[in-house]
Amino acid sequence: MMMNDAVLCLAFSRDSEMLASGSKDGKIQIWKIQTGQCLRKFEKAHNKGVTSISFSKDSSQILSGSFDCTARIHGLKSGKLIKEFSGHTSFVNDAVFSIDPHNIITASSDGTIKLWNIKTTECITSFKQFGSANPTSLEIAVNCVHFLPKTTDQFVVCNKSSTVSILNMQGQVVRSFSSGKREGGDFVCCCLSPRGEWIYCVGEDMILYCFSVQSGKLERTLNVHNKEVIGICHHPHQNLIATYSEDGLIRLWSSS
Repeated sequence: MMMNDAVLCLAFSRDSEMLASGSKDGKIQIWKIQTGQCLRKFEKAHNKGVTSISFSKDSSQILSGSFDCTARIHGLKSGKLIKEFSGHTSFVNDAVFSIDPHNIITASSDGTIKLWNIKTTECITSFKQFGSANPTSLEIAVNCVHFLPKTTDQFVVCNKSSTVSILNMQGQVVRSFSSGKREGGDFVCCCLSPRGEWIYCVGEDMILYCFSVQSGKLERTLNVHNKEVIGICHHPHQNLIATYSEDGLIRLWSSS
């Protein structure tokens, strides 16, 4: 499995049969995991690098975000662009399907999260100024969003600050979690445990922060890398976390 340019994002289908990859040159490829065969190639998925990629619940569609400031839905069977969502004024760093089948959420470097109607491609609402310790900083890049398991209207927001927040669909902050650092502790990204009991954040300080969703407390910190951390992900059903960084290492950690 190889692309022509640097791979910026990956996603597994729900049945673990397929892997989607998005690259720096704006291309998306879908792979059959068992054989490594390329099942579908979207040569012009985006005009710039693909920053985020995910499968729909039935694995029939691909949702992607890009440096071209758009999010797009692509048909796996047709190989064609189905929908485009434009309105962000900077990079779309993350794009996810909502738990209901009608909407998507995007997170951008313009400091906003937008909720979109899939059918009309219209922006339903836009959220801004959340979780920041500094209310004068209006355009803090939003790095990623994750829907909270076992809820239909709450999602976790990680932006370039030392605070990660749970928001509802009205844009209200339900709960916030902070590293407690004023400088050098901004979060790069986060992931959730499969049942949504824990939020794991990695910071610019190369430290992993573990927060309890129930208590709101910082339960543990751990030094994970010696160079800048790029990302983190949690195994879908085991107590296993993977972190990866600019030192070229992927490290696995037990989350039990």
